[in-house]
Amino acid sequence: MDGVATVDGLLGALHVGDPELGVARLGPGPTSVPAGDRWSLLAVARGEVDVLGTTLGPGDAVLTRGRGALAVRVAGEGATVLVTRFALHGEARRLARLPEPAVVYADSEFCRLLIERVTGEVEQHRTADVVSARLLDWLVVDTVRDVLAGEPATIADPDVAAALAAVHADPAAAWTVDGLARRAGVGRAAFARRFREAVGTAPLSYVREHRLDLAERALLAEPDATVAAVARRVGYASPFSFSAAFRRHRGVAPSALRSLL
Repeated sequence: MDGVATVDGLLGALHVGDPELGVARLGPGPTSVPAGDRWSLLAVARGEVDVLGTTLGPGDAVLTRGRGALAVRVAGEGATVLVTRFALHGEARRLARLPEPAVVYADSEFCRLLIERVTGEVEQHRTADVVSARLLDWLVVDTVRDVLAGEPATIADPDVAAALAAVHADPAAAWTVDGLARRAGVGRAAFARRFREAVGTAPLSYVREHRLDLAERALLAEPDATVAAVARRVGYASPFSFSAAFRRHRGVAPSALRSLL
């Protein structure tokens, strides 16, 4: 099983909750950015910012928690930064493995889209709408993935790792708990228990979330792909059943998500 699939397995139940977001336009020199007592992600939209001993440019981000305020130094003529505060839900043992702070140098499409949605309103506190919340969710999960991707495989159970590899290799397959257990080479009940212990969620819940995550990414990144084509790609027999599942678990219809971007 490769490292990316392993990390994706660990991220299966990770998600952002109760997000607040804002855009701050900072003048040159030293200043501070309110990070709050929860998790916070600061992403640079324009300019160059020194924070926590690291220089961030456009598209770079730093993920941290419980810092109250971040002391920053802004170079040049100023900078525009996206400041988000949120709860991060997932197994404590998984989140405890993150370095503090976690810095990612990557020009994220989700960061760009999120910044585009909120720039123009300089607010320190703003409740995220459904689309912004989902973009933030993806941005944070991508940040965590980038931080963890270089680490050795961390799912110690090789049977669960084999099942995860199968799901990631063919997400559109008609997976059942029995089928995944056979792929893992263990009994159904033992497999379901061991999967939940290793990944943090039930096998079919993971399959569903992985499919919807892939679909969401395609809807955001591939404007020419139809909803029907995306539905088939992730294993739904019809665009209607896909749309119903997407709305139920993502809070917005696939077509509405695309139209709002």
